[in-house]
Amino acid sequence: MDALNIAKKDLRALAKERTVLVAVLLLISLSSLSQIVAMGLTILYSPSSSANIKIGLVGSAPIFERIAHPVKFDSLEEALASLKVGEVDAIIVLNESLKEINYVDVYIPKEDVKAVKVIPALRKILMDYQDTLRAYRGIPILKVGTYDLSGKPVDVPEGISIQFRFMYTALIPLIVVLTSIILGVYIIDILYEELGCLEVLLCCVRLRDVILAKILAVTFVSAALTATWLLGLIANGVSINVPLTVISSYITYILSVSVAMIVFRFSRNREEAQLIYSLIFIPLILSLLTFSPSPLSLIVKSSLSIFDLAIVAFLAIDLILITLAIKLAEFAMSKNL
Repeated sequence: MDALNIAKKDLRALAKERTVLVAVLLLISLSSLSQIVAMGLTILYSPSSSANIKIGLVGSAPIFERIAHPVKFDSLEEALASLKVGEVDAIIVLNESLKEINYVDVYIPKEDVKAVKVIPALRKILMDYQDTLRAYRGIPILKVGTYDLSGKPVDVPEGISIQFRFMYTALIPLIVVLTSIILGVYIIDILYEELGCLEVLLCCVRLRDVILAKILAVTFVSAALTATWLLGLIANGVSINVPLTVISSYITYILSVSVAMIVFRFSRNREEAQLIYSLIFIPLILSLLTFSPSPLSLIVKSSLSIFDLAIVAFLAIDLILITLAIKLAEFAMSKNL
C-alpha cells in the first residue's frame, strides 16, 4: 500500500515534466498521423509521382531512346553541367549492344529530396528497357502478379508495399523505441526526485517499497503510452496483433528501464545520468539490429502476428537485468542516507 501511494505521487508529478510531455505528444502524433505519413511516402516514392523526369543520354542506345525519349549529349562533361543546373534530372551513360552485356552508368542529383523523386521513375524506365531487350533476345519475361485464394488476380494499389514496409518495419519499432526512451528518462527523474527526501520518507516506509513504487509508476505510464499509440494505429486502419505486440514491446521497455536504473547507480546527478543513459541505450538498441532475432525484429514479427520463441528468451534476459537493476538502484539510494 505504501508503494502504491508513492507511485501515485510520482504519477501526479509527471504533469510537471515538460520534456516527457513533449515526447508523449510526439508519440501520439506519430501514431495518430501514421496513415497520412504513409500516404505521403507512397506519393513521394511512387513512379507515377515523378513520371515526367528528363533524362540525359551519353552514348548510342536506339532502343533506350524509344522508351525514355532522353536529351542527347555529346560528352559526359556537357551532360553533368546540364544536370548541375537542373536542365535534366538524371544522366544515363550507355552504348547499347543487342548481343553482349550492357553496362549502364547512372548519375543523379546530390540533393536527397530530388534524388528520391527521380529514382523510382528511373527504375521503372530501366526495367521497361530490360524487358524490351529480353524480348528482343528471346529471353522469357517473368511477370509477377497478386492473386487471391481462388486464383483471381488482385489489383494492388501502386505503392502499397511502401506503406506496408514503412508501417511495420519503421514506424511501429520507432514508436516502441521512443516509448522506451520516455520510460528510461522518467525512471531516472523519479529516482533522483526521491533522493532529496529519502531520509524522511524511510521513517514511514522501507527502501524496497520506494524502489517498488518507482517500478509501479513506470508500469502505469508504459501501459498508458502503449494503449495510446496502439489505439492511434488501430484508428488509422493499421492491422496489428495487439497481445503479441504488447509483449514484444515490453522486452524493449524493460531493457530501457534496466539500463536507466543501472546508470542511476553510477551517476552523480540527474543530468549526468540522462546523458549517459542516452549514450548507452540508443547505440545499444541500434547495435542489436545486427543480430537476428533482436528486440526490434520481434516487434515487427509480433505486429504481423508471427510468434517467435525468442520472445521467451528475451523476457528471461530482461527478468535478470531488471532484478540486477533494482538491487543496484536500492544500493545507490542506501548510499545517500
